[in-house]
Amino acid sequence: MVRLDAIDRTIIQMAYANCRISYEALARIVKLTPNAVKNRVHNLIDSSVLAQFLITYAPGAINAESYQAVVLTSGKEISTDFVELMGSSPLIGHISTLATVRGGAYLLWGEFIGTEMLHELSTFLRNLEEVEEVDLYVVLSDHESLEGEFSNLQLKVLKVLRSNPLMQISEIAQKTNISPKSVRRALREITEGGKVNFIARPDLAAGSLVNIHIRIHWNEKKISLQKLLAWLNEKYPIEFWSPFASATEPMMIAEFVVEDLQEAEKISNEIQKAEFIDSSTTMVAFSSAKFSYLSQIKLDDLLDQFDG
Repeated sequence: MVRLDAIDRTIIQMAYANCRISYEALARIVKLTPNAVKNRVHNLIDSSVLAQFLITYAPGAINAESYQAVVLTSGKEISTDFVELMGSSPLIGHISTLATVRGGAYLLWGEFIGTEMLHELSTFLRNLEEVEEVDLYVVLSDHESLEGEFSNLQLKVLKVLRSNPLMQISEIAQKTNISPKSVRRALREITEGGKVNFIARPDLAAGSLVNIHIRIHWNEKKISLQKLLAWLNEKYPIEFWSPFASATEPMMIAEFVVEDLQEAEKISNEIQKAEFIDSSTTMVAFSSAKFSYLSQIKLDDLLDQFDG
């Protein structure tokens, strides 16, 4: 059974932000030795908690915004086939299948550029034969618009890294016929430019862990979003993972990772009883599927067109 502690959580979060972060840098953050951090990272990879490494555009580089959607169906569909059908849309990057007592239920994440693309997504989902209801909202974000072009040197390095974002500098140099010094310079420029993310997409439900998503409506007169997030982080330092707050209303879908359904029920009840919470609904995910996000697809298209 995979048991994640606060240090594992920090390592996963740092790897999600930059999967090329060094063991030495991680060691300074979590206050362990580099060897101890290395062992933890390898354990997370071996247990498939860290299973997918990739490079993507930063959202600000393509002016992308994020959304979440809850899709309810009649339940007549074959779930695995229906997930693949929804995942065929380039606007859908992740789908969790939710436990439900009636029909089918799915939680979706993805990216879009502009209102026309968001309308395209909504139309695609609502036109699926099995779909009865779609609740879609834009996620609050603070992405900065990023401009500028990649140099040929940077594109050469990125094209090689696409197959393995963890590749060592010496191997990149060998595959590109570029000196290690130039590879380091290109990587430094790419990192400082901020237009590319090196990401480890975690599978937080690996092993025997349980993923739950709690849709929380809070009272803005009693608590701000920032204070609510601080409360959740303090109360559930290991269990609370990703908050996705709506850009238009005081609502978020917060992700928690717990050891069993009894712990899930306890957290759900505690949140519901908080005096600043208007309502909460708990959704249990029993499977998930990962697809390419729009930011990854756009970067892949650029690298495919590069002949250097």
